[in-house]
Amino acid sequence: MGLGWPGYSLLLVVALGVGVVASGRAAIELGLTDPPMVVWDEVVGMGVALLAVPHGLLVVLAAFGLFRLFDITKPYPIKRLERLPGGYGIMLDDVLAGVYANVCLQGVLWILSGAPH
Repeated sequence: MGLGWPGYSLLLVVALGVGVVASGRAAIELGLTDPPMVVWDEVVGMGVALLAVPHGLLVVLAAFGLFRLFDITKPYPIKRLERLPGGYGIMLDDVLAGVYANVCLQGVLWILSGAPH
């Protein structure tokens, strides 16, 4: 039995909170602004990209591709979020990349579903 999108959303919010604290602490301990060995931000961002979409293989691959595209290119205002202090900057840029990926994916799925144009 799945969580459904409300439970999944709650799980993402909790994961985000844990990530802000843990990645902020890791940044301090390691002396790096965004330690490359901290990947919790990518896990949460990808989770956001997959929120409320069907989880077939092609959809998951598309979500991953879109998430990585936005995470790497950092369109406005993703790049600005990196400047937030501590764990907020580490986590929130990836969360917004996930939001962008999700919105794009939802749009493509809506168009492919034969929705009226």
